[in-house]
Amino acid sequence: MVKACKTAAVKVDPKGIERAGRVHMLAATSHAACLNQAASQDPSKAVIGALSCNITNPWIISASAAPSRPVTAGSGCEMNVIHRSSKWLHKILGLALILFLIWMSLSGVLLNHPDLIAGVSVPRWLVPSQYHPQNWNRSGIVSAVFPESEPGAAYLAGKLGIYKRVDGRVSPQSVHAGLPDSDFYRKTQQLFLLQRPEGEWLLAATEGGLYARQLPDGIWLEQPLGEHREPVRKILQTNDELLVFTESAAYAASIAAPAATLALEFSRRQLERPPSEPRVSLIKLFFDLHDGKVWGLPGRLLFDAAGLLLCYLSVSAFYAWYYPRLLQARRRRGGAKPGRWMGRLFRFIHKYHLKLGIWSAGFLLLFGLTGFFMRPPMLMLLAGDVPAAWYPGPLPANPWQQKIKNALYDPAAERVLIQADDGVWRGRADLSGPFTRINLPAPIFVMGATVFDTQPNGSYLVGSFSGLYRVDPSAERAVNLLVDEAPDVERSMRPAATMVTGWLTSPEGDAYIATHYQGLVANSGEAADAFQMPPEVREQYRMPLWNYLFEVHNGRFFQEWLGGGYILIVPLGALLLVLITLTGVYDWLRNQLAHRRRQRQRQRLA
Repeated sequence: MVKACKTAAVKVDPKGIERAGRVHMLAATSHAACLNQAASQDPSKAVIGALSCNITNPWIISASAAPSRPVTAGSGCEMNVIHRSSKWLHKILGLALILFLIWMSLSGVLLNHPDLIAGVSVPRWLVPSQYHPQNWNRSGIVSAVFPESEPGAAYLAGKLGIYKRVDGRVSPQSVHAGLPDSDFYRKTQQLFLLQRPEGEWLLAATEGGLYARQLPDGIWLEQPLGEHREPVRKILQTNDELLVFTESAAYAASIAAPAATLALEFSRRQLERPPSEPRVSLIKLFFDLHDGKVWGLPGRLLFDAAGLLLCYLSVSAFYAWYYPRLLQARRRRGGAKPGRWMGRLFRFIHKYHLKLGIWSAGFLLLFGLTGFFMRPPMLMLLAGDVPAAWYPGPLPANPWQQKIKNALYDPAAERVLIQADDGVWRGRADLSGPFTRINLPAPIFVMGATVFDTQPNGSYLVGSFSGLYRVDPSAERAVNLLVDEAPDVERSMRPAATMVTGWLTSPEGDAYIATHYQGLVANSGEAADAFQMPPEVREQYRMPLWNYLFEVHNGRFFQEWLGGGYILIVPLGALLLVLITLTGVYDWLRNQLAHRRRQRQRQRLA
């Protein structure tokens, strides 16, 4: 609500006339009588009287509330309460969130291009202690094989790379000769032993593609799949074929014919789906809207630019707040004025803070609204899917594009099961014919199945952050292997107490569970003494920059200092970004309307 202006009796101000200059002196004197007459009749109509007397120099109007000052819109009036509150919120919240918005914008831009930063890793001393590897936790080891050609030896693999155990002790020296130099691309999801007439080969499904190594002393050789490097998710062996599943496709190579070397020629297999109404998961919709992927590479680049604008708005907001206070402080102390360049910089920053802020407001709102739902607990609201028509950009022609998480081969039924973002799909072992979607009676966390294998008795072992389950495909029922409770298939959005990342079985029949926080433990719950992690692995640890920035961007980086409160960083910050943007847009619109009113007033005065 705008309070009424307090108007006092208006008189001719000699100082105002002097400031008006000689050009306006005659006009001011000639209209003095007209102005005083209007003021004596009704002081509240003094300004209107001035307009009717055709006074074009505002400096000759003086009120006791604001002497020797031009009459402008709102002069002598208290600011509108809503406008005042909006400006205060925009300033206070903007200053409070400067660091948050800078780190979110810069990390978001870099996360949008993993290939550009894949070769960079962060040393251990810059990584919070919660991420330092302990007992192979945080997917340090997720897979292990025990080759027949090397009795007593074992190869272990996970996000820390590939290591070898000899004589009951894991060597601190990694087995990386031939693999990519990048810690990011060396992250391994599975090891697979392939028996060939010429010897035993070890295959690795890594983030940087498929690699093979002849045992015992060979080096890793890259096995080309498609035209571009793709992360490999699973390696399966059917009757006479080797199947390799990447995050978007399946490849097959014949292994029936003997060869002097591992000369595998992979060809891409078409994974068909029955015709149906295309749908998109809410998680994919929100995540793709957040980083611009919904419009492909041009969309990502456009959102990169918007992220950099957000960084500029944050830095410019601080300078626009700091410079006037610096100026006032030096005036009070009688010190030297700041250099002219600081004043020019202030004017430049203030001008483009307004312009770029209003131009990027739509992107900032999209960042905030989508970011609000991208972390627990709000993430749970994104369960389900929507018609593909809701997806604002073009959908890929490949229905499996960046969806495949895991796969298993069922030899009894001659079937292959593919676990993807949009469910579990079953098809023939030779990958011919369409795959149909099925319902497994076990929950799989939204990030995908980390364990997805067929057991010797024909059951399926299914593990994820939602726990570990044995599924009987014939009876369509599941058993929780970790706690004595019935499986809850609706638990895909909530992690279990034990977040499973892998499953290892030794030739002696001993089973080990790889967990996210506890690390590698025996199935009995005891520590896995047979796979103790060498101290050198922990001391030499380096974190891929992409993973480092991802932990910063989702707020988990600060768990060590904030405890469980870290979970509110992203949703709360996103909500405040929306509020900052809305108040900025409101202030800009109000100023634009006021500017237009002043222009119309000047036109009437002219």
